[in-house]
Amino acid sequence: MHDQIQADRVLVAGATGHLGRHLVAELHERGCRVRVLIRRAEQATALPLADEVFVGQVTDAATLAGAADGIDTVYSAVGITRQRDHVSYRQVDYGGNLALLHEAERAGVRHFTYIGILGGTAMRSVMLVGAKERFADALTASRVRHTIVRPAGYFSDMREFLDMAERGRVYLAGDGRRRINPVSARDLAAACVQATMAGSAEIQVGGPQTFSYEQIARLALQAAGRPARITHLPPVLLRAAAGVLWTLSPALYSPMQFFLAVVSRDMVAPACGHDRLADYFRHQHRRHAAR
Repeated sequence: MHDQIQADRVLVAGATGHLGRHLVAELHERGCRVRVLIRRAEQATALPLADEVFVGQVTDAATLAGAADGIDTVYSAVGITRQRDHVSYRQVDYGGNLALLHEAERAGVRHFTYIGILGGTAMRSVMLVGAKERFADALTASRVRHTIVRPAGYFSDMREFLDMAERGRVYLAGDGRRRINPVSARDLAAACVQATMAGSAEIQVGGPQTFSYEQIARLALQAAGRPARITHLPPVLLRAAAGVLWTLSPALYSPMQFFLAVVSRDMVAPACGHDRLADYFRHQHRRHAAR
C-alpha cells in the first residue's frame, strides 16, 4: 500500500457512463474540484455537478493536451462493452487509456485510478479483458502512483436478466450454480474514491450479497412479477453459437466471448456497500413499466 494521499483536484474520464456519473457525484460530495472529460460539449448538461469541462477524445491523443493540467488524480472509467463504429477494445480500453496516462504523466499528475475487472489476469485471452489488462500493465509500470479497482460485476450488468424476465423466461448458461456478488455503481464509486485516497495499489470490490446465477434469475423474475421460468442452455451449444458469430460478426462475438468467460467461473470479491440487487431490479422494472 502506498502512503495515504489527499486529492482535491480530480479529472474523471468516462464521466458520462454509468459508473462515471456516480464517481462525479461521490467526488463532489467529498469536496473535490471535479473536471470531466467528455467527447462532445453538449454532454456537459448531463453532468451538473462537474466544476470544469474538458472536451476531448481518448482515441485522439492530440485532443487531450491540457486535460490533466493542474490535476492531482485522474479517475478513468473509460471502456466499451461492444466494438462498434470501427472502434475496437484495443483502441479504447488500451490505447485510449494509455493516451490519457501519457497526458497525466506529462502534466505531473500524482495518482491515476483505473477500473478494471475481477480476475482479469486469468482471462487475458478474452478480447475485452486482454485490452484492459494491457493497460493495467502499462499503468503499473508507470511512474505515476496508481490504484487499480477490480469489481466483480455491476448491477447494470444484471439488467440482462431482468430484460429476459420481463419477456417471461430467463436463459442461463449451464447449471447456473456459478456465483457472483455484483456491486451498484454508487457503492463502487465510493470504494474507488476511498481506495484512491488511502493509496491502495489494487483492490477487489463486490457487493454485499453473493448469488448464484440461478438465484439472480429467480430474483429478476420475482421483480417482474413473472412465473419462475428458467431454461438452462448447454455451454457447448453457446460456444458453438459464439463460433458462428466469430465468422459472421466479430463485433457481436466479443461480448459473447466475455459473457461465456465470466459465467464459467465464480466472480466473488470482498463485499462493500449497502445497495441490494433486489431493490435495483424492482426500481428498474418500475421505470420500464412507467414508460
